[in-house]
Amino acid sequence: MILHPLFSYPTILLAIAVFSMYILGFLFGRDDLRRYAIYGHALLSILLVFTVISGFKVANIPLVVSKTPFIWGFPHKWNGIFLTVFSLLSFIYFWLKTESSKKVGILLALFGLLIVLFQFITGWMLRLVFFS
Repeated sequence: MILHPLFSYPTILLAIAVFSMYILGFLFGRDDLRRYAIYGHALLSILLVFTVISGFKVANIPLVVSKTPFIWGFPHKWNGIFLTVFSLLSFIYFWLKTESSKKVGILLALFGLLIVLFQFITGWMLRLVFFS
């Protein structure tokens, strides 16, 4: 059973919500948004691990390997791993330095949104190539 889509779509939506909550929380000084973002970030880190593991299982299916172009498959795989590591490290940073990290927090959240956007684009292009 292929579980990658089951984990990947909620993970992408949660990542967009979490990093957006960080940005809004830091810009408007709302501590409640940052608190919810940290809780969501903990869930995001767990979901990302499951998403990457299920993505590795999908990558072992011969039909997927034969139809996946290198230009979309390679960045999607390694960006997913990078997004997982980035999420874990940024979660630790935000958990330890929530109050004192306004400028760095906004930059980390913007960078996280860019990584998520790139992951979404490469994944969607793989889906279009695979089902065309």
